[in-house]
Amino acid sequence: MPLSAMSFSWLTPSHFVMLGLLLTFAIAHSGLASLRAKAEKLIGARLYRVVFALVSLPLAVILVVYFFNHRYDGLRLWNVQGVPAVQSIVWILSAISFLFLYPATFNLLEIAAIEKPQVHLYETGIIRITRHPQMVGQVIWCIAHTLWLGTTFTLVTSIGLCCIICLVFGMAIAAWLGAMRSV
Repeated sequence: MPLSAMSFSWLTPSHFVMLGLLLTFAIAHSGLASLRAKAEKLIGARLYRVVFALVSLPLAVILVVYFFNHRYDGLRLWNVQGVPAVQSIVWILSAISFLFLYPATFNLLEIAAIEKPQVHLYETGIIRITRHPQMVGQVIWCIAHTLWLGTTFTLVTSIGLCCIICLVFGMAIAAWLGAMRSV
C-alpha cells in the first residue's frame, strides 16, 4: 500500500504532545546537568540541587501523569493482557526496572538541600551490573509497559524515551572521553 493511501487516523495529538514533553524534559534535565560545575561555583551545591529538583521533578510528574492519562491513545497494535504468563512477565520486568531505578535516584534529603550533596558511586550492588542503572531501569520499564499496553502511544513514548536516553548517554560518553583526553 502506498504511503499516500495509508490512514494515519490513529496518530492522535497526544503522540506529538508526549514527544514534546519528553524533549522538554531532556533539554531541561540535561541542560541543567551540563551547567552543574558552573552553577555550583556561582550559587553553591545545595541551591543548585534545589533549582535542579524544582525544574526536573515537576516535569517528570507531568510526564508520568500525561502518560497515565493517554496510555490507551492511538491504535491498539496487540493485546496480550489475557495471555497466560504475560502479566507475571510484566510484573517481574517492572520489579527489575524498579531495582535499577531506585538506587539511581538521589537521596531525598540531598534534593531538599538538608544534607550536603555527595557523589554516590558504589562498587557493590546494582552498580556492579551497570554503570548507568537509571538508563537500564528506564529501558526495562519501557519494554514492560509497551508489552502490556500495546498501543501506538505507548510505543511512541517508549521509542522517544529510549532515543532520548541514547542521545543523553552518547553525550555523556563524549563528554567523559573529552575530559579523559584533557587529563
